[in-house]
Amino acid sequence: MFDSLDLILPDEAHDGPMQMALDEVLLGAVVRPTLRIYHWSSPCVTFGYFQSFTAVREAYPALALVRRWTGGGMVEHGKDLTFSLMLPKETKAASMPPALFYRELHHRLASWLARVVSSEVRLAGREDILSGPACFSAPAGDDLLLSGQKILGGAQRRSAGALLYQGSLQRLERLPLDCLAMARSLSTRVTHQVIVSAHKEESNLLAERRYRSNEWISRR
Repeated sequence: MFDSLDLILPDEAHDGPMQMALDEVLLGAVVRPTLRIYHWSSPCVTFGYFQSFTAVREAYPALALVRRWTGGGMVEHGKDLTFSLMLPKETKAASMPPALFYRELHHRLASWLARVVSSEVRLAGREDILSGPACFSAPAGDDLLLSGQKILGGAQRRSAGALLYQGSLQRLERLPLDCLAMARSLSTRVTHQVIVSAHKEESNLLAERRYRSNEWISRR
């Protein structure tokens, strides 16, 4: 899918606001397609940019909540494999129609997951689509299904021509997930990278200013 891919594995755990801020900051600085794997410091729920805070709080009264910069539904994190994919505007895939990019990305990930579980992992078709505010009880077109159950969904955001995809893969019981193999399903040339101190500092400031603020979280 990509000529080359940078892979950022987590060197420390972060909460929801910091995870969201890191993706936004890194998207603004990305020069090559970059896959980042999250490590959560505590369970939380992220919810889509356009969702109602009141509805999310009613569904999850006891968990920390953070509004994403991307769309989509409510996702409970802590046991899932959460990741983001950031593409600079020069990347061909960044200019693909959103639905086409979603299908192509999930097709590649389905092939990787099928090898992990030794079973068919398929893209959701029209007959599988359900509506609802919770991401994993409401498959959308081209989400990934295993034995009829949704296991992967994502949301997108474009900014200044660059593309951010945030995805959640439900943990497959007793099966280890190799993030390097995941990256290699998207590119044969994978390079490990780290987040530089300047980007971490900028993300800390953004997390405080935006993603931890009541104005952002409860804006709808």
